[in-house]
Amino acid sequence: MFRVKNRSSSRKRGARSVADILVIAIGGLVLPIVLLTGTVGCERRDLRPASNDSPIIAAVNGQTITQRQFESILPEDYQDVLTAAERREHLDRWITTQLLYDEAQRLGLGSTADIEARLENYRKDLVSDLLVQKVLQDRAVVTEREVRAYFETIRYQYEKELRVSHILVDTPEKAEKVKSLLGSKSFGYLVRRYSIDKHAGGGGDLGYLSKGNMLPEFEDVVFSMKVGDVSDIVESEFGYHIVKVTDIRDAHFKLDYPDVAQEMEHILTMEKRGTVYDSLIAALWDRADIDVTEDFFGTDLPADIDSSWVGSAADPDN
Repeated sequence: MFRVKNRSSSRKRGARSVADILVIAIGGLVLPIVLLTGTVGCERRDLRPASNDSPIIAAVNGQTITQRQFESILPEDYQDVLTAAERREHLDRWITTQLLYDEAQRLGLGSTADIEARLENYRKDLVSDLLVQKVLQDRAVVTEREVRAYFETIRYQYEKELRVSHILVDTPEKAEKVKSLLGSKSFGYLVRRYSIDKHAGGGGDLGYLSKGNMLPEFEDVVFSMKVGDVSDIVESEFGYHIVKVTDIRDAHFKLDYPDVAQEMEHILTMEKRGTVYDSLIAALWDRADIDVTEDFFGTDLPADIDSSWVGSAADPDN
């Protein structure tokens, strides 16, 4: 039932095995990935042991995989939309990995010092990841009251549109030069003389912009300005900007709390996760006995490493 004897009858094997995928997923960068890209309430799925209530879907040399175990190795974000062919491809990868593993074991390659060291590092990553998830789940909780309060502080941004002009240059040196000339030259003159954005209207006009309709680097700066204000230098992927607000009007399409509550909750959750994570790490460093041989790193290590944040956080057990 589970045997595949004729290779030509099986599907094309992927170049990357399930083992490769797992190594990439759990190696080294687990904590930042959990912290920054996780969604509210998202938890790591375990590779669960076989159970009597989960049918076996494949066996290789006596090693079985159940439906429950197989589903746990599928890409979580796409599990519900994978085609039958794609699901079978993942199963073929598991079979290939199991065959390679069995052959490595037969040749005595299953327990080297290097493999044991790597497995121990992966185990540390996984257990550390579990701790971070638990701490974030317990403490990085955002209430509706907090979301509403946050919305009130930035409601203005969803109710107004700002007319913006800018000067765009390609180096920080040119931006500093333009900035130094603002007191003696008009904004329009500096646009014509120095700006490399030829798509903007006269005077560097970008038109009326609303929240979500401008460069992210602009938003915080622009919404803190009044008509006539000129910003400091703002860096973006396009270069270096100096921005001026020339008008403010009511937005044509105002957004209220229900329209943006989910977005607000996500923003606050990510911010709180960052704060909780930093607090946890700072407290652990503060109460640990750490001794580092600085000479090992050579003479190019900065002489004064800022560690003022260490010890400033609350105890993670509180």
